Amino acid sequence: MAAEPPGEREALIASALGREWYHTIEIAPGVRTPGLVDLRSIAPRVLPDDLSGVRALDVGTFDGFWAFELERRRAAEVVAADLDSYLDTEWPPPTFARLADELRGHHPGERFKLAHELLGSRVRRVGSAIYDLDVERLGGPVGYAVVGALLLHLRDPVRGLERVREVLEPGGRLLVVEPFDLWLTALRPRRPAAVLRARHTDFDWWVGNFACLNAWLHLAGFVEPRRRAIFRLPAGRPIRQWFVAYEARAPAARPST
Repeated sequence: MAAEPPGEREALIASALGREWYHTIEIAPGVRTPGLVDLRSIAPRVLPDDLSGVRALDVGTFDGFWAFELERRRAAEVVAADLDSYLDTEWPPPTFARLADELRGHHPGERFKLAHELLGSRVRRVGSAIYDLDVERLGGPVGYAVVGALLLHLRDPVRGLERVREVLEPGGRLLVVEPFDLWLTALRPRRPAAVLRARHTDFDWWVGNFACLNAWLHLAGFVEPRRRAIFRLPAGRPIRQWFVAYEARAPAARPST
């Protein structure tokens, strides 16, 4: 991508800094977006150092943090998938109409486009819900996928994970970064359990314990799930939650149909 003239680039940076962001992204040396969450210290703990030769996928990319991190790790190609309209979300019914009205005129990829331009990125964004992922839509299977803080927003996390498995190469790897319920994990360390949050939060459906996240991965057909990291999300309230990063693999051979 050709570099913008200095004045145009400064205007783009000023536009970025004047917006509200979900992700903190370094858009120029020493310049970062004012994001609600800052995952820059977490990425080196959970992502491979080098993805050379691997096609990678960021599911639910939003502002694009994980997609741009995959690109920085020299992935052969990065596809960033997300909705094109907030009307396609699965926000809980009690809050859907209000949120849709508040966000009228906005779309999930608007800040991604700005960060993409400032970074000179080659990441390819694809409009798709997690349930609609398929190999044709993505231009081929991927070897590595990231699902970051998305399962809690789905009515059916297992169905969503199944679609991710279906676009992974045999033996491909998945990284899930997801909040977990600290008390359920302590009280029921071996029994899958989740809190239904859809009646008292704007955006969330489920937050489970470690056993629940393990069960979701196994039910969706993944193997060898293992914890990579546990951390308190570097963010302000009310989203400063405890998170866990799990890595799992698609089976070496696709199940017969």
